[in-house]
Amino acid sequence: MKLDELAMDALTEMFNLGVGQAAHALSQISGDSVTLTVPKVVMLSRSEVRQYLGGTLSAVSAVRQQYSGALSAEAVLMFPAERGLELVQMMVGGELPLNQLAEMEQEALSEIGNILLNSVMASVADTLKIRLEGSLPTVELSQAQDVLEGEAPTEGSVLLVDIQFEVATREVQGMLAFLLDVPSQDILELMLNRFLSGV
Repeated sequence: MKLDELAMDALTEMFNLGVGQAAHALSQISGDSVTLTVPKVVMLSRSEVRQYLGGTLSAVSAVRQQYSGALSAEAVLMFPAERGLELVQMMVGGELPLNQLAEMEQEALSEIGNILLNSVMASVADTLKIRLEGSLPTVELSQAQDVLEGEAPTEGSVLLVDIQFEVATREVQGMLAFLLDVPSQDILELMLNRFLSGV
């Protein structure tokens, strides 16, 4: 699937809205100002993913959720593995000793991923007026390329969204990925064209 510039702009705006809602929710939980930016949205084929990522986010903590409904998609949120504890501190404050933070890391990452992925997917669903249901999040530690390639077929597209977390003095870069099979990418393209023709 190759989306034109107008369709990519529309998708970027949908993601922006969802990320803004997620930032507000994370601010409420952490008690600190959370800023999330969406500088770039890129659509790649599965075979282009490894070349695009290069060494970026090589070892990652990944939160994965499956979505079904009008579209079938797998949403993945990835952070550099070594910054995981910083995200836990963001959620619970920095007063706990490191060993306790490490014990809470998977649960906190799952919660952050759940908030961010569901906010973004809800924004897409609301804008396109479709229904999407998400599974419970799972957390894994792996290489970014392996997370995105997984055991999925090589056909299909990957939507990558670079995001930047800023919480007080901490900055953590992450990436959102939406893995679409061929039927779902065709449906998304059709829905975007319908949405744009009605604007």
